Amino acid sequence: MHQSLAPWRVGPQLLTHDHDGRSTPGDVVRHLGAVQAQEHLMAPWTVGRRCGATLVQVLDGLWPGVVRTHALRTTWHYVALDDLPTIVAATSDRVMRQVTAHVGRAGLSEADLRAAGEIVAEAVHERPGSDRSHLATRLADAGRPLTGDLLAHAVMVAELDGSIAGERRPAGQHVYHPIRLGPLPPTAEARAGLARAYARGHGPVSDRDLAWWSSLTLTQARQALRDADLEPVTIAGRDLWSLGAPLEHEVPPVLLLANFDELISHQRDAALREEVGPHYETIMFGTGLLLLDGRLAGHWTRRVGGERVEVEVRPATRLSSRHRGALEDEVTAFGRFLERVPDLVVAPLG
Repeated sequence: MHQSLAPWRVGPQLLTHDHDGRSTPGDVVRHLGAVQAQEHLMAPWTVGRRCGATLVQVLDGLWPGVVRTHALRTTWHYVALDDLPTIVAATSDRVMRQVTAHVGRAGLSEADLRAAGEIVAEAVHERPGSDRSHLATRLADAGRPLTGDLLAHAVMVAELDGSIAGERRPAGQHVYHPIRLGPLPPTAEARAGLARAYARGHGPVSDRDLAWWSSLTLTQARQALRDADLEPVTIAGRDLWSLGAPLEHEVPPVLLLANFDELISHQRDAALREEVGPHYETIMFGTGLLLLDGRLAGHWTRRVGGERVEVEVRPATRLSSRHRGALEDEVTAFGRFLERVPDLVVAPLG
């Protein structure tokens, strides 16, 4: 996210100081449309940061209304079960192409992959709460042994068909449950609904932002935005689409976010790389993201031990007293989230 757009995006992202924090974890996921959950130890912070919930409260507040499944891209997301039909109808064909291309390079045909996916779905419907080891055994018993990456993609096929979805708790196995979505909406209607959901939870967006987030082609994203009846707006010299009139909000001086937080779910354009500077790669692929006044400016990590959590923050620039005070508030909030006493360590970005 470019800093110039932060005032219009932090509000829809539920990251402003005036956000009342009374929403539930499920409300947050529904508002954002989908929340990337690849890093299962940090993804709950994406939700908890926006509603003031602890880790335990986030996990208890997701399942069964919110599932963890592969959606939008070949990566995990939290998705409200009620919203899953729209996402499956809008993007599963695009994601399936990515899956079949990937396994094809490993020598597995699309027909064999789909057959394995059917076995996986049948196994989960017979035994809700199945983990991957059980699914691997079922596939081997059926004469279709798959392990590792290929097993993961066979399970993904059943998810993309809307047959199964799952949940995962920290330090625990991801387990799968049967779901039944019923009739899916027409593709064009689903993609328009997806565009509205993205604009609602992410602020004014561009066609490239939607394509990046959803895995739709740029042509499909543009059509979805037109079908969604969004308002064209120009902000900071950028042509964007908004769900209603965009509102400017005060940007928090410091944000400590998960590394895949939805605030950075917009396209990674040249302007963003230029703004972040030479530390772009280091910052973007850290355990967590540090933003100063809406600008990506460092990364952070946490080390949990006993009743304490050490939060090590590495800014790319010297912190002002204003930023230091706001950073201490963020670290305190993260400590509450983990229900541990936080210790802040600030070190230069290497």
